[in-house]
Amino acid sequence: MATQTHDDAPPRTARSPALAAGESLADFFSKHPERRYVMFGGKGGLGKTTFSAATGYWLAQHGKRVLVFSVDPQASLSDIFQMDIFGKGPVKVMDNLWAQEIDADRHIREYQDEVRAKILEMYGLDKVPDEIEDYIAAASAEPAMEESAIFDSVVDILSEGDYDYYIYDLVPLGHALYYLSMAKVYDEWIGKITHLREEMREYEE
Repeated sequence: MATQTHDDAPPRTARSPALAAGESLADFFSKHPERRYVMFGGKGGLGKTTFSAATGYWLAQHGKRVLVFSVDPQASLSDIFQMDIFGKGPVKVMDNLWAQEIDADRHIREYQDEVRAKILEMYGLDKVPDEIEDYIAAASAEPAMEESAIFDSVVDILSEGDYDYYIYDLVPLGHALYYLSMAKVYDEWIGKITHLREEMREYEE
């Protein structure tokens, strides 16, 4: 199977708008009933990745444009398709079939770079102060940071792609349930950030 690059991914068209400001995934799904989403979940070792890949292959053979994607760092889509796809975006496997393995660490680094860029622009600095670098590093290590990066990646995939079917190879069941329980952690973390922002405003005044 010849290796392709993510440049072969289908371009975004009128069929593939990103989320509008304030729009939820539920709203987006309701606006695009023509799209289909398939998730394979369960305990580790049961064949989730194999079924995901096989289903994607079958649909592609029947003329459907398909993306098979995984957020599991232990996923083996690269092994199944005999291609190095980790962290490279949608990689074309064959006609109508693309595969993607999300690199959460890369997205966290991108978050850090965005924060640094905003600080430099906001304060007109040439270099981010060491104490701010320490804060950025600490914030990146906070609970749910990796999960947040993964969720953002999944949202981007679902809202920006141009496929008929999206096949989600889920992480093992225990970790998947952990993802679903992160809402409370997110709420607490947002509370901390909000409180810190208020303190910074008081300091500026």
